[in-house]
Amino acid sequence: MQHKMVMNRPASWWGNNWREGTPLGNGYHGALVYGAVANERIMLTHTKLWRHGKYGELPDVSDKLFEMRALLENGEIEKADPMLTDALTERGHDIRQPVPVPAADLNIYIKPEDGFSKYKRELSMDTAESVVSWNDGDTPYRTKAFVSRADDVVVVETDAKAQISLSCHKSDNMASAGHFENTADAEEGEWLFFMAETDKKQHGAVARVIKTGDKTLIIARVFYEGDHTTKWRELKEYIGNLPCFGYDALFLRHKPVHQELFERCQFVLEDEKYGPEATNRELLDAAYCEGLPNALTRRMWAYGRYLLICSSDEKSLPCSLTSLWSGDYDAFWAINMANINLEMIYWQALPGLLPEYMLAVFDYYEAEMETLRDCAKKLYGCRGIYLSAVSAPTSLGACCKAPHIINWTGGAGWIAQLYYEYWLYTRDMDFLEKRAMPFLREAGLFYEDFIVWKADGWHVYPSVSPENRTENYKGTGRKFSDATQCSIDAAMDIAIIKEVFGHLIELGKITGAKNSELAKWQKISDAAPPYKYNEDQSPREWQNDDFPDNEFHRHQSHLYPVFPGLELARADKITQRYRLGALKRLTLGLEAQTSWSFAQGANLFARCGDGANAHKCLGLIAKSTLCENLFTLHNDWRDMGVSLVMPSAPFQIDANMGWTAAVQEMLLYSDKNRIDILPALPGQWERGSIGPLGTRCGANVKLKWDKKAKTAEVELTAAYDTAFELYLPGRKLNLKLSKNETYSISASL
Repeated sequence: MQHKMVMNRPASWWGNNWREGTPLGNGYHGALVYGAVANERIMLTHTKLWRHGKYGELPDVSDKLFEMRALLENGEIEKADPMLTDALTERGHDIRQPVPVPAADLNIYIKPEDGFSKYKRELSMDTAESVVSWNDGDTPYRTKAFVSRADDVVVVETDAKAQISLSCHKSDNMASAGHFENTADAEEGEWLFFMAETDKKQHGAVARVIKTGDKTLIIARVFYEGDHTTKWRELKEYIGNLPCFGYDALFLRHKPVHQELFERCQFVLEDEKYGPEATNRELLDAAYCEGLPNALTRRMWAYGRYLLICSSDEKSLPCSLTSLWSGDYDAFWAINMANINLEMIYWQALPGLLPEYMLAVFDYYEAEMETLRDCAKKLYGCRGIYLSAVSAPTSLGACCKAPHIINWTGGAGWIAQLYYEYWLYTRDMDFLEKRAMPFLREAGLFYEDFIVWKADGWHVYPSVSPENRTENYKGTGRKFSDATQCSIDAAMDIAIIKEVFGHLIELGKITGAKNSELAKWQKISDAAPPYKYNEDQSPREWQNDDFPDNEFHRHQSHLYPVFPGLELARADKITQRYRLGALKRLTLGLEAQTSWSFAQGANLFARCGDGANAHKCLGLIAKSTLCENLFTLHNDWRDMGVSLVMPSAPFQIDANMGWTAAVQEMLLYSDKNRIDILPALPGQWERGSIGPLGTRCGANVKLKWDKKAKTAEVELTAAYDTAFELYLPGRKLNLKLSKNETYSISASL
């Protein structure tokens, strides 16, 4: 089955052409094809090429916590909010996260003769190959490219005797010549060499260029560290020793490796009007005028899956907010953001049968456990780990000192959820004992020390509901500035802490935790503040009555117990209260939304069984925050009233991934005890199929539905011995399956 993206123009965003390029990658090397006819550029990147970080010792400011809490208790929120960050500055905090740096541009010049016609730019997501085709007069041309998953090189072939060069990446926002301390290039027969130096560290690329007849073949590879003379020699040797030669031969090695990953799960959604050859522009225009076409829904599902596969790898780094494809040298929000964005990127992985993609996230944080312990001790005087919302490779130690970042303590707990989810989907006992439980214990240790015990149980402060603040403190009409987000008992903090100790209890019983530990965890779990609700029964964002809700906001942190948590996900009437909370953000807060918040909303509505509003959220993404190449932008740039108004619209990839997750959530719900088939099927999806999808209770599911025929066909195959409840439209079954056993059933719609 072919999932294709078709465009009839090159990258064309004025001043930021890279934003509309064709992305290629294998989790290590990235390439972005601009699609130009005469002066083509292909930006080369590497996942480990980060620069401009500033590293230093984190000062100990934990002595400020007692005073900070006293101020919060007395209602002096504005004084308390910056206390830790001010102390960090006063005591010499001078740490900055690095940013990704483009490695080089591969330049391809083809002399035009008669002007171009019949232009087309395509991406085959099944095979991860880019093809740009056009005619110059009567002469057809094609430039093909892929980033090999088999051989870790960038391979390009063009139907012309082109002029090829390697150079500094030409940024639209910055003069590249002034960005580097030193550059060098060389040419040796069919070999091209390039080096650039910044922060006294070198990076660069080597390319082999072979011209045969009317074709030019380029094979390139990047280095991100080391001395260029040594690296040039090593890369030349690596390319020269590839096991085969030629574009087709190298592509045949790459294709099955990528295809096996991509085709583990497939999604079909019938669209009677638009087929696979419809251009992105046609589908976007339809979304603006007619409503979200099924063909665009399907293409975006495939694209989110494709981008995750290309962004990372089992032994690579996790996918950041800009992944491998930012063309700026100081890219906006080019970080790993753990107060929703990183998690959203990976929501699709486990149900999409890509469990190994989670391992890069776990490796990333586990490699810096001592740093995370140091942060817990020096910021809050606590044992265990503190995980900042903002981090970057080699910079996980409180590298951003904005108060709303420093004062938020939910990071380790939210990442711990990913460990628990990996265990549920895989039932890997070795992972549970050696990785999941140790991480959960570290997160739990921090919260044991951090929570404040009162006569009625424990409380959380400082507490932040990312990245919101109250509109009406103590009901007096007193408002805080956007930057003042410190509070008491944010619902998300309570939900995360309850979740951590609930998981410790569950998994501790499996792994043989001591009775004294289980009793301690149970005591904390039982003493959590109860969730509160507004007069209209929507969930409150803060459980402390001094902090009334503010619906004009993009984050939906207070809805965590339903999504991405599971605590109240199938609690009937309570779940519907959380649906109301999501609806308030979608309506009252419509002008405060972003692409990723619409993706979060789609997942939330799906979890609440509301397919209509889940579909509406996807449609709002399509109408407001998609580039021509279907990259998602943070917000609309045209003042259309359905997202934040900002002077720019930064590229960030999380909503691309969140779309894929939402489609999967709309079609299948699972927890450790149950599977729900078609829980949030929207009216527009009349016929389709998906699967296999992984589940938390161990049965991989294929399903097909047809509303006109009023039937659904379900096939379940056990990944391990399992028993669960199967909820079909209108009925429930109790199933018990042995490993590899398959069970099929039909249901009426």
